[in-house]
Amino acid sequence: MVAEAMCSAVSANPHATHALGIQASYQIESVRQQILSLAGKGQLIFTSSAAEASSLAILGMALRELRLKGQRRKIVSRTTEHTSVLNLKPMLARLGFELRLVPVTSDGQVNLERLEDELRRDVLMLSIMAVNNETGVVQDWQEIDTLAGRTIVHTDAAQALGKLPKLPKRPDLVTLSSHKVHGPQGIGALLLRQGSKPAALLRGGGQQAGLRSGTLPTALCVGFGICCEVAQTSLADDLARIADLSEYLLREVRDLWPGAKRVGESCVAGCGRPPSAEQDAHGCSFPGQGLRCTHRSRIPCPACHAGS
Repeated sequence: MVAEAMCSAVSANPHATHALGIQASYQIESVRQQILSLAGKGQLIFTSSAAEASSLAILGMALRELRLKGQRRKIVSRTTEHTSVLNLKPMLARLGFELRLVPVTSDGQVNLERLEDELRRDVLMLSIMAVNNETGVVQDWQEIDTLAGRTIVHTDAAQALGKLPKLPKRPDLVTLSSHKVHGPQGIGALLLRQGSKPAALLRGGGQQAGLRSGTLPTALCVGFGICCEVAQTSLADDLARIADLSEYLLREVRDLWPGAKRVGESCVAGCGRPPSAEQDAHGCSFPGQGLRCTHRSRIPCPACHAGS
């Protein structure tokens, strides 16, 4: 279905004013609605990846603060964030910003006391991943909403799109990825909410309201959109099926290690929600052995980042 839709995409510059270009632009706008129907309302800016989307969100807001001659120079995140956020630290430092990292609890949730302490300072923005890409821990946003106040909030929701019933409502900027919903690689997006507008990182023809220049790849966009449409249709069934598989796997693991515990399990129970598709027991803690990945092969684990 996805390949067929991509092959049917109009092969033309969607920013051109000739007939084929206009047809391609119509396809792009249709794709935006497919993605927004799953991700929620906002302005969608296509990027080449989730990594670029997070860079646009964080570096873009830092550059915007500089241009507005603002005084906020701290950005707060977690120690367990994706490397696309953590590795921005040197570049932010060169711009005069400090990336402050808050530790997490044994359940993988952000340490709220430390977060509250950091947010008392002059903070430009907070970046917290919605679903951890290695442990599957789903961040509980209720307390973060209260602590963040009027601070700009970014979330990397690449692992949450199509896997949680709804994305967190609080974040002003949301990173999305196509291939995490079984779409094509090479396409991601940044969802802008509540009027958030980062400074552009790429210069060029001024496409996408000047926020991300470059000719959009129509076929990749179409693939992203159709996968979001499929994900929305099958979401309820997928959540139920994967929750059953997750519980089965955890029972089998506990037969071998009675004290084994799924990372983030207390949050799942405390939030009154079933395990998500991401909480599939790849991350389990074992008494006296700490955190282990259940993947055993000569091939690197598909769920974990190299070196983790």
